[in-house]
Amino acid sequence: MKKLLLSIYILVSANSSYSQNQAVSDSSSLSFNVDLGVSSRNIWRGLDYGSSPSIWGDLYGSFKNFSIGAMGTNTLNGSKSGYGNWMELYASYTFKNLTFVVDDYFFFNSEDSLNNYFDYRHQNTQHLVEARIEYENDYLDAMVGYVIYSNNTDNTNGVYVEATYKPNKKLSFTAGYLTASQWLSFYDKGGITTLGINGHRNLNVFKRKLPLTASLILNPNYQNASPEVGNNPVYFVLKTDF
Repeated sequence: MKKLLLSIYILVSANSSYSQNQAVSDSSSLSFNVDLGVSSRNIWRGLDYGSSPSIWGDLYGSFKNFSIGAMGTNTLNGSKSGYGNWMELYASYTFKNLTFVVDDYFFFNSEDSLNNYFDYRHQNTQHLVEARIEYENDYLDAMVGYVIYSNNTDNTNGVYVEATYKPNKKLSFTAGYLTASQWLSFYDKGGITTLGINGHRNLNVFKRKLPLTASLILNPNYQNASPEVGNNPVYFVLKTDF
């Protein structure tokens, strides 16, 4: 536990120092940023990836309304099973409340020899490229995503829809729905994948404030999920971002 708290302190301190240095160059149009986060479980679209506490990092650059970046997610227990380790390369453009995103996902297999990351050919690729439209205002976050590139054996065509209602700063509600089967989301059939109640507060750690989120997440569609990832009907998750 002491090692985990020390790691969090180092991450917070490093991120704070980076942000202070970054503020000097924010007057220009071009900026570079690093975001970090830790969660008790990596729950994404209603499924548990890696069955382990998880850490993620996001390295990105922005120019006016454009952003391009790389995000990595890893299990904290070192496990390679359950697709808890993955990489994303993405590009986005924001116009007012709308953001258009192209996101290249790669889920690492437990056997390193099976990870053909640099192979984008239709007959061999393990990459899944999703196009999304996202909307955000003070009270609502919403998105629609569809896979536009994958292995040629992928015959799924599900569209993923998710919305989060934010009545105030301390509480939010999330719902996610998949119209049909989809490789990217690891479901054989469509359905409601996420019903979440989220509580938010600032946590004081080493004289610094961390945004803490506690979530109770239900997945009515868990029985139609791939057995290769964790597919429980309910989860309780704690997470924070630096």
